[in-house]
Amino acid sequence: DNHDIISLKLYQLTVERTPEEEKRDREVFLPVVDNLKLPGMEAPLEPMSGLALFLIVFFSLVAIVFAIVIGIILYNKWQEQSRKHFY
Repeated sequence: DNHDIISLKLYQLTVERTPEEEKRDREVFLPVVDNLKLPGMEAPLEPMSGLALFLIVFFSLVAIVFAIVIGIILYNKWQEQSRKHFY
């Protein structure tokens, strides 16, 4: 199994600190992760504009028609070549 380490809590027991040092170094003992970005929590993408959607659909249809025309031409050439083998 794979396990992810989420956090570690470490203590240094051999150091004696004054109350002023405790206040100054409080971030060392209580870390803050307010700006942490979790994986998969990205901001949602903006929706596409109407023009962008139209262009994508238009060029997709043009590409499909182009592929169909090329396929028909190649199929006709293949049929002509196969007919020539019998003569």
